[in-house]
Amino acid sequence: MGSYFGYAVAATDVNNDGLDDLVVGAPMFMRRGVDGRLEELGKVYVYLQRGPLLLEPSQSHLLGRQAFSRFGTSLAPLGDLNQDGFNDMAVGCPYGGDEQDGLVLIYNGHAGGLMDTPTQTLSGQWASSSFPASFGFSLRGNRDLDQNGYPGPGR
Repeated sequence: MGSYFGYAVAATDVNNDGLDDLVVGAPMFMRRGVDGRLEELGKVYVYLQRGPLLLEPSQSHLLGRQAFSRFGTSLAPLGDLNQDGFNDMAVGCPYGGDEQDGLVLIYNGHAGGLMDTPTQTLSGQWASSSFPASFGFSLRGNRDLDQNGYPGPGR
């Protein structure tokens, strides 16, 4: 089975060098666990643009932490949420969380790409027992929802 590399793709300047970088989701990426068995965690790859049509893999890629959460199913550039000069990114994992209701994780940008750990986790709420919530299955970013002059996540 493949990793679904490219299932979600987003472009934004995460390292503040004036060039758009490429962020690629692979929600079914697998790795071998300590017991030798494959575990499906999902992965998000960051490629930094070094010049016209010249992309270089970032030193850090983001790895999902919960099996079968589909980490990297959706991606949304958020602009510079924390106003540190680097654009931030939302990553959806629609079957993540304690009840598998879904999560959206916010990662801050920095000079080397995206931070390894999320600065914020948004959890889905769902009352149905017959359908999964799938919160975070689809994301859209770069919208100023509260008219404060800064983009934020949207739907």
